Amino acid sequence: MPFNHISLPTGPASSALMREFYKVLLRPIGYTIYYENEAMIGFKNPVTSADFWLHQGGEDIAKLDTSSEAAALKHVKTLSRAHVAFNVGSPSEVDQWYENAIKAGGVSNGPPGLRSFAKDYYAAFVLDPLGNNIEAVHYKLPSSSS
Repeated sequence: MPFNHISLPTGPASSALMREFYKVLLRPIGYTIYYENEAMIGFKNPVTSADFWLHQGGEDIAKLDTSSEAAALKHVKTLSRAHVAFNVGSPSEVDQWYENAIKAGGVSNGPPGLRSFAKDYYAAFVLDPLGNNIEAVHYKLPSSSS
């Protein structure tokens, strides 16, 4: 059964930064704002429901060290942040998503391209301002045989 939604904590100090990052990041793959107040924001995907949320939580979270790509990757490995993957409709949507993510301040964690995870798995990865590994992926699922 697929998940219903996910919510990432931002901490009060990073809430505005994370909201703006995800508004830019999710726009090219059809997400719109479903609900927003001071403590949280929910994004609705174009097909089903509000499945991606950010919430302030109680504690501040260390921002990603963006002084270099190596520092950012070390930061992530040390703190073990979340990994979230968004399905998109085509490889060109992965490319556009990646470009927007980088422009919004994301750090590359793997440029668009084919991956060995599965046949025809085309994906890109960025680290958000708190170091979460965010992915856009397009691939054809294998046909199920009865």
